[in-house]
Amino acid sequence: MTFEKAVKEVQGRLETVGERSQDVAKVSLKTLKTANEIVISGVQDIVTAQTAAAKDLYAASKQSFDKAVAAGLVAVVKSPVEYLPDGKDTIVGAFNETVDTVAKTGEKLVKVVKTGYEDVAKTLQGKPLKKAARHAKKAARTVQAAA
Repeated sequence: MTFEKAVKEVQGRLETVGERSQDVAKVSLKTLKTANEIVISGVQDIVTAQTAAAKDLYAASKQSFDKAVAAGLVAVVKSPVEYLPDGKDTIVGAFNETVDTVAKTGEKLVKVVKTGYEDVAKTLQGKPLKKAARHAKKAARTVQAAA
């Protein structure tokens, strides 16, 4: 009789562990999906900013080159600084925007990973995840709105 009781108890515990493991997998996948969306959004923002800066630099360089060609070689040799493109502000602005985007993306990732970790811990302990599900959905909406 005690052997059967022990077997049933072990079987019940294994079922509980199996269910919690599946829940942990679901929470982990949701967290990874949200984190992936945040990273993709951040990368797209950086690419957009850098592309715009590159276009501006190209236009300034082309304008400067055309000015140098029109002025002639002698004028360029006498005063080469006048024919350099004005791209300092564009480069600094693109750099600062990239730094801001990386910082914001990092902050969002920290929140999502922290929430995911807390959700996994709650799942392993058998606690309900109603608040955590709301936080994950809110984070996903925030990411989609930012994109």
